[in-house]
Amino acid sequence: MVMRWLKAYVLCVIFFAAPHAFSAVSAQLSAQNIDELESVFLRIKVTETRQSQPLDLTALADDFDILNTNTVSQSRYLNGRGQNWVDYQITLQPKKTGTLTIPAITIGQETTPSLLLNVRPLSPETRKTIESLVFYENELSSDEVYVQGQVVLTRRLLYTQGVQLFSDLPEAPEVANAVVLTLGETRSSRTQRNGRNYGTFEQQYAIFPERSGTLTIPGVSITTSVRIFEGNRASRKGVRVNTEDIMLSVLPVPDEYPKDRPWLPAEEVTLYSALSPAGERHQVGDTLTHELLIYIQGNIGTLPPPVELTLDDSLFRVYPQAPTIEDDTSTSTVRGSRLETHTLVPLVPGTLTLPSNELVWWDTVNRKVRVNRTEPRTLIIAGTQMSPETPATQLEGNSLTPETSASATPAPSIHVRSFTPYLLAAGLIVAGILAFRFVPNRFNPLRRSGTQHADANQQKSLTQAFANQNIADIHHYLGGYLSQYYGLTRPAAFQRFRDEHADNDRALGQVEAYLYAKEAPAKDGNLVAAIAHLDISRKSLRNRPTHKPNDILPALY
Repeated sequence: MVMRWLKAYVLCVIFFAAPHAFSAVSAQLSAQNIDELESVFLRIKVTETRQSQPLDLTALADDFDILNTNTVSQSRYLNGRGQNWVDYQITLQPKKTGTLTIPAITIGQETTPSLLLNVRPLSPETRKTIESLVFYENELSSDEVYVQGQVVLTRRLLYTQGVQLFSDLPEAPEVANAVVLTLGETRSSRTQRNGRNYGTFEQQYAIFPERSGTLTIPGVSITTSVRIFEGNRASRKGVRVNTEDIMLSVLPVPDEYPKDRPWLPAEEVTLYSALSPAGERHQVGDTLTHELLIYIQGNIGTLPPPVELTLDDSLFRVYPQAPTIEDDTSTSTVRGSRLETHTLVPLVPGTLTLPSNELVWWDTVNRKVRVNRTEPRTLIIAGTQMSPETPATQLEGNSLTPETSASATPAPSIHVRSFTPYLLAAGLIVAGILAFRFVPNRFNPLRRSGTQHADANQQKSLTQAFANQNIADIHHYLGGYLSQYYGLTRPAAFQRFRDEHADNDRALGQVEAYLYAKEAPAKDGNLVAAIAHLDISRKSLRNRPTHKPNDILPALY
């Protein structure tokens, strides 16, 4: 009985261990001799198993590019006997010429035999021909960049007819100690080099180094196939197009930059302030919105420091809001913006001043310190002084506080019954007004348009027009945007926009003078500044509370 169980145990061990005990590994190359730039297939076969295992191919990396790896499990039955095996098919392209060794590769408990491959070098003529068919061009916007400043990398693949791409275009480079942003979409076009036509794929990236010193931008590669003629024979060869690593010098913060100011490198910075409602005259308790927009070209919107609005708390109550930060990467440079918004409530009558705001930055183009300042604003405040401790609910609508109304002379008593018909009439009038004012928007188109910002498509078209510096599109889409914002016709909306600030009037005048001239003049610095001002102004409008048009009915008092 014991012997019977012992035999059964031995048979089970042999049965389950057989696939491993009797498995065999073989390796074979598709060719023993190849030309440089050709690829070769390495086939590894493991029999008596259907279980694939991960391969460690790091030993091949010194001499070969691994183009592809494919694993196939197969089985078949022949004369009542089953056979199982796994094929590993690896596509290799040599990195050098000469006799190369494919080292042993371990799979589970088995090891493949090493193999030899002879790689013949190309002739100089053939190499030159291939290099002229497909190649990369790399360009940097500058040979050196300041720390946290912007440098633009343009990567351009040029190819001729008959070139086939076997892999996707490379993604954005992964650069250590730097932030990388993709600029726009991949652009395809046609160009010429040395009198020859090429198709191109162009990609651009904005790189912002975080440390001074030497920055390494790693190279990329792409797999292609080219057709060449050698004598009377045409052949197609696989080519791996590579770019070299780029070394970039990163400059530290210059000594002349103020030590007590946050570092801000940029190509251009604009500082713009706005106050709404517009005008100098206001009332104690009015709600004012102060907006400060930092528009920065050549850097991101998170880099500019917050600009403080310092006011005497005995003169104003100040409610800061979270900043609005945006980055535009749709063109060949990064355009960032930071909008600081404060709600102000004047507490005392008289002539009050909002001080100017200041921003220090480093001009990376001219390499000098620059300071931008806004103009101070003088406000003439009318009304009765209020305490800084007055609750906010008592400041809205410029109404009297309970303390003020309590000190007023008591009103004489009035017999309500004698005024009952008048009260009823007044009630009907008020009810009609309320019904009209709160009628659904679909029955009141003027109010509907005035209480909504421009739709997303309108804003997108306007943003693209500013990015492309297209004067006609800017004027067209800005008119539509203002019309939707104010709830007015296009001419009336333009006039309202002009009336809000003298700079708006001047900027629009310069744009319209360019558009309506008999012969389009050249774009000068004044026109570019006008376009920038209009872009800043419309962003300022977009972040304000929604503008409401004037009431259709006049006030009752």
